[in-house]
Amino acid sequence: MADVTVKQLAETVGRSVDVLLAQMRDAGLSHTSPDAAVSDIEKQQLLSHLKREHGEAAGQPQKITLQRKTVSTLKTAPVTGGKAKTVNVEVRKTKTYVKRSLLEEQEESTREAEEQARLVAEEAVRKAEAERVAAEDAVRRAAEEARIAAAEEEARKAAEEARKQMGGDAKDNRKLSVPKVDVKKLETPEERARREEQAAKDRAAEDVRRRQEDAARKEAEEKASQKTLEQARRIAEELAGRAQTVAPAADTPLARGLVGVAYEDSFAREDREIKRGTTTPTRTAKKGPKKREEQTFRPVQRTLTSALSKKHGFEKPVEKQVYEVSIGESIVVSDLAQKMAKKTREVIRVLMKMGEVVTAEQVIDQATAGLVVEEMGHAPKFVSETALEDSLMDSIVRHGDAKTRAPVVTIMGHVDHGKTSLLDYIRRAKVAAGEAGGITQHIGAYHVETPRGMITFLDTPGHAAFTAMRARGAKATDIVVLVVAADDGVMPQTAEAIDHARASGVPLIVAMNKVDKESVDFDRVLSELSAKQVICEEWGGDTQVVKVSAKTGFGIDELLEAILIQAELLELTAVSEGPAQGVVIESRIDKGRGAVATLLVQKGTLKQGDLVLAGTLYGRARALIDENGKQVKSVGPSMPVEILGLPDAPGAGDEFLVVADDRKAREVADFRIARDRQVRMDLAESMKLENLFANMGKAEVASVNIILKTDVRGSLEALTAALNDLSTDEVRVKIVSSGVGAIAESDVALAESTGSVVLGFNVRADNAARAKCQNDGIDLRYYSIIYELIDDVRDAMSGLLTPERRENIVGMAQVREVFHSSKFGSAAGCMVLEGSLFKNKPIRVLREDVVVFQGELESLRRFKEDVMEVRHGMECGLAVKGYKDIKAGDKVEVYEVQIIKRSL
Repeated sequence: MADVTVKQLAETVGRSVDVLLAQMRDAGLSHTSPDAAVSDIEKQQLLSHLKREHGEAAGQPQKITLQRKTVSTLKTAPVTGGKAKTVNVEVRKTKTYVKRSLLEEQEESTREAEEQARLVAEEAVRKAEAERVAAEDAVRRAAEEARIAAAEEEARKAAEEARKQMGGDAKDNRKLSVPKVDVKKLETPEERARREEQAAKDRAAEDVRRRQEDAARKEAEEKASQKTLEQARRIAEELAGRAQTVAPAADTPLARGLVGVAYEDSFAREDREIKRGTTTPTRTAKKGPKKREEQTFRPVQRTLTSALSKKHGFEKPVEKQVYEVSIGESIVVSDLAQKMAKKTREVIRVLMKMGEVVTAEQVIDQATAGLVVEEMGHAPKFVSETALEDSLMDSIVRHGDAKTRAPVVTIMGHVDHGKTSLLDYIRRAKVAAGEAGGITQHIGAYHVETPRGMITFLDTPGHAAFTAMRARGAKATDIVVLVVAADDGVMPQTAEAIDHARASGVPLIVAMNKVDKESVDFDRVLSELSAKQVICEEWGGDTQVVKVSAKTGFGIDELLEAILIQAELLELTAVSEGPAQGVVIESRIDKGRGAVATLLVQKGTLKQGDLVLAGTLYGRARALIDENGKQVKSVGPSMPVEILGLPDAPGAGDEFLVVADDRKAREVADFRIARDRQVRMDLAESMKLENLFANMGKAEVASVNIILKTDVRGSLEALTAALNDLSTDEVRVKIVSSGVGAIAESDVALAESTGSVVLGFNVRADNAARAKCQNDGIDLRYYSIIYELIDDVRDAMSGLLTPERRENIVGMAQVREVFHSSKFGSAAGCMVLEGSLFKNKPIRVLREDVVVFQGELESLRRFKEDVMEVRHGMECGLAVKGYKDIKAGDKVEVYEVQIIKRSL
């Protein structure tokens, strides 16, 4: 952000320049002029000072009050004979923003008070209702008792009158019961008038009683309602005294993170609502002697609510969400949009503004993705694709001091220059005798003990196809011994070995072998090495050159001495305590033992039973076997060893690591498998897109389908690379399937379905696979020397090449005269100028050296006889089949087509 002046900052924050300068002086800033620049760091210093001054350094403000003043002008209507006046109108607004947590506490307390008031009001209503019901019951019981008493008194009087009329004595009257007679029939007119008058009085009394009951009931209801209203009003006043009035939240940068909600006292409104509609009619059926229904009125209980309780549950965040987006070396556009919680089309729109036209599923690089994330207001975080593997490496802790370790020496050189024979003499074992064709087919790892210490040797093949294997040997080594035959000199694989050694940055020692031969020229070999920038110490360079003989043992001790001296100069050390780490030298599948991997330990100690993670495979090391076939319990740094227990043969050159956690090893292995699959898919997709238009309209390329099985993983990789290099634009090699181990019946079935040939390198087919090959006619071939396999595949590819058609002109004749005959048509008299004319060969008719017809001869005559050939310098007559427009001066060219078989 660019610096601003003091004056601009004062305008932004709404303070005068003098006040701002005073605050800046209190904060320790040296600004005295309104035009002085203020940087971001100085702004932060001023802000920290103001926070400390206001006592808010330890936390955020609880309440912020903003005052805004706006000034506008208002023109008044002109008075007669006067002018219009302009009046300045100043509007002042004050807004208070309260922290969300305070509002939540207020809302909670308000809800609790409302609930308490509601419970109190309900209790008061229940008491009033109980009092009303009790009063009604009392009035009803009194009326019923009065009615019953009046009826009994009337019956008693009627009985007394009847007894008097019958004239009975007092004794008999005491035993006499009241008869059930109709009183109305026995009544006289005077009695009936008295009874009706009494009934009218009773009705009037009943009406008065009922009016009294209604008045008492209404009075009780009013008292209960008034009591409830007083309690509610008292609670509302208590809550209103504690409530704070806050302004609504404004979407301004200063108010970000705060929320204001307009809070008003709503209890007066609740009082009005209760007074307006306190009762509502309800019908209740009451059981009594007459089971009559009475209409009663109950007060309506209303819940006291406030504006806070009516607020919606969802609130839109007022602060912009800033995400920390993790970006690898590459990322898909849709995944990037998902990490930022944005729509994909918005990300594509930003990329288009940057000049990048992409789709949702397209991959962009890390730098471009970082710019997009920053443009959209988020924070990019660049991570490595190997973060999971790096975390696994960081979790490994090795204790102890680093100790001197044995050097790892790689033997390199051209084929048949004596590398394995030299190592064989050192080890005192006939290693070369077991190699097919006298050459090493895969890497061999050995260690030897010398009086001055141990040395580990890696023997790499010298054939041209094993470039990758030699590169792995140079990667895992400390010193490279370049074997050069003194009678042969520097060869292509020798120069390649020098390049690998130089690329790996390891020192080089030249072992000049076969010095016991008579036809050796040391100066020529040294001169050829100098041309490759390998200058010996005798010529002023830094490369040791030792003359040796693998046959007689001459110079072997000097070579070992040179290796150990170079190792001392390198000061090779390693920590032997802790989990082992190293590189996979070779791997294979053995029948009965499964996957066998040759490992070179570089750090730590590998023990039997350790969990080994090698490439995409992991498993327990069930057995450790040295190069002599003996089992060992542990192996230290710079030691080669074979392990059993991996589920499959790992790739040669993969790094291995001992992991303590089985779950962590599985996660890393799954990550590597997914990464390799993604790389293959991306490569296939790119090849498909690149070749989509290039292959349009072209015929299908012929291919040789091969199913390849080898003994070790290194040989498989070398053969795959060598066979793929044989492919051309017209014919290519297609490896349908490849693997390590014996040829199985499933491989033969796949060969039958794909029309492939099965090739085995140092492996054989089992009985079922061999019988299926014989029954189905599948071509099965075994090889033990790599260049024989490559030559046979090259010959097979040559057979699929389209043969070359080459035309040779064998004769040329010139037409001297044309004769027309009704029997034969047009016949041309010619003179043979070059070569010979043949009747059974194709011809061309040329007019002014332009081909006008191509066909064959119908007849060829010499005088009157038909002939098959007319030689140079002779005259002849001929007729062209299907062409009658031949003219004098035309030339007749006779040629032949030669089919030439092509080869790669």
